[in-house]
Amino acid sequence: MAEFTIAEQMMLTRNLTDQQKFLFLSQYDSVKKDRGTILALSVVLGFMGVDRFMIGDMGMGLLKLFTMGLCGILWLMDILLIRERVDELNRKNANEIIQGIVSMSSMKS
Repeated sequence: MAEFTIAEQMMLTRNLTDQQKFLFLSQYDSVKKDRGTILALSVVLGFMGVDRFMIGDMGMGLLKLFTMGLCGILWLMDILLIRERVDELNRKNANEIIQGIVSMSSMKS
């Protein structure tokens, strides 16, 4: 899947008020992960599972830590696939934040 872009974020927030958009951006900025940073971590420390720990995948992080990236196989796979996993995580977090904002506003009404 493609990178989670600003245009996609704007589409997600198109039905929100300006105040809700500001709330979304402030919350999203605090939880989003940078693709480049995670990729660099994956290249340098991925054999120890640091990249997986950073995206919240504790099980796979522990597996990579105790098996040295499954003797390098998982490490190489993650170098190729980690950016897509970061994008999936960012999309998931963005959708959860929007759902929370919408549910909060519907409770106030």
